[in-house]
Amino acid sequence: MNALVSPDHRIRLIGAASVAPIAPELEAVFVGEAAASPAFGAAASAVVAAAALGFSPAEGDTSLNGLPLAFTDVGSFVAAFPDDDSWLARAVRDYFAAGGLRAWVVRVAVDQAAPLDAYVSASPPVLATQPLSAIAIAAQAPSAGLLVLPDLEQACLAAAAPAPPLPSTPPPDMSVFRPAKDFVDPTPSSAATKLQAAQAPTAPIAPFDVLKRVSAALAVLRPDMIGLFALPVGADPTLSQPALAKRAVAYVHGAVAPNPATDLPHVQALAPLVMDASGEIATPSGLVAGLLCAAAQTDGVWRSVAGRSLPLGVTPVRPIESNALAELRKSGIVALRFVQGGTILDDDIMACWQNFPGSAQRRAAGGRRLIGWLIRNLQSFGEQLVFENVLDDGRVELVLTSLFAELFKRGALAGGQVSDAVRITRRELHVPNAYAFDIAVATVSAVETIRLQFLDGVLTSTSGAAA
Repeated sequence: MNALVSPDHRIRLIGAASVAPIAPELEAVFVGEAAASPAFGAAASAVVAAAALGFSPAEGDTSLNGLPLAFTDVGSFVAAFPDDDSWLARAVRDYFAAGGLRAWVVRVAVDQAAPLDAYVSASPPVLATQPLSAIAIAAQAPSAGLLVLPDLEQACLAAAAPAPPLPSTPPPDMSVFRPAKDFVDPTPSSAATKLQAAQAPTAPIAPFDVLKRVSAALAVLRPDMIGLFALPVGADPTLSQPALAKRAVAYVHGAVAPNPATDLPHVQALAPLVMDASGEIATPSGLVAGLLCAAAQTDGVWRSVAGRSLPLGVTPVRPIESNALAELRKSGIVALRFVQGGTILDDDIMACWQNFPGSAQRRAAGGRRLIGWLIRNLQSFGEQLVFENVLDDGRVELVLTSLFAELFKRGALAGGQVSDAVRITRRELHVPNAYAFDIAVATVSAVETIRLQFLDGVLTSTSGAAA
């Protein structure tokens, strides 16, 4: 690297140098319908990323459906899908505008007979040869910590929209002779047919069904991942504030009395929808995902984003007043409020009821993001150890201790010193080439336990709330 430096060192002209890309602390994966044909050549790098995870398009298939595609900026995504203006595409663009560094995109071709099954299966596949659901494919991106489903949000909005008024019946026309062509619809061209099919909305889906299945799927497939979901409330101007809050709560918890069984500990629900600068109704999920990723990069994944403004000048489609706000907070729903300076997130919580035993641990979104970050990074660290075969020289304990000491220094952990926040215990397995650690972590907003075990070169991990 060549450089020219002024005598006072205030001006420097530095030659071009290779700079290592910044590793994202938090990434999002977007799942949505195939609303436009891709520019296959422009998506070459995204296809390479999918191939690294073991996915490749079938011979002759240029749809790029069912592949975990990776994009590092909005330009590469727009180049790959130049004609896509779906909610999926808008959410991805909003994500990068809000500060996201890398987005994974899984495009899905929806079966109109059972549209939700294309996203998330009601039960595990019976045969290993059965195709994976879109969320199961999204779960294969090991670095992603957020799941966004913009097109399912649009489908839920279609189900929640009030029925349009019936048109008045016009008086019958006077009997006259008319040519036959007036009664025969012309055959549409194939291009027009494709355009209509691309613009056809997804069949309406109930939000409660979506959220229950998504949370259950993440609990099994990726307990470290959080699903963001914008509830379809606010678009109906006839709802009063109490009715708006009641509908939002029913979408998340169902029409039942509040109890811990209705919690969705893997879902962060947002309400209401927003309007973009042009006045069109849109989903805030992409913006919130980008905001979370940007905050994770600068402040840490555990930092709350409550009170932070969403970019691009979006506004809630309905103001959230105090009587509705209290109900949303109690139900674990993140309200979007417009204040002087923009639209902010009122809180940073998971979709869990308040005032139940253990609710503080389950509701803290920052603590859950931190636990997810730890699981992903410790999983990656464990996989390196399997290949390096350094099981008994003490380096593992040293690396783990250093990791948590740095987290404590940055304010992620509770207590007066590191030993107050972390307990790392090695278990005696009496199995050759295998070992396990129990790691108990007290975060600033929750207390959880992570259990890692290496056995015959395989890493398993579990996490759960600790008393």
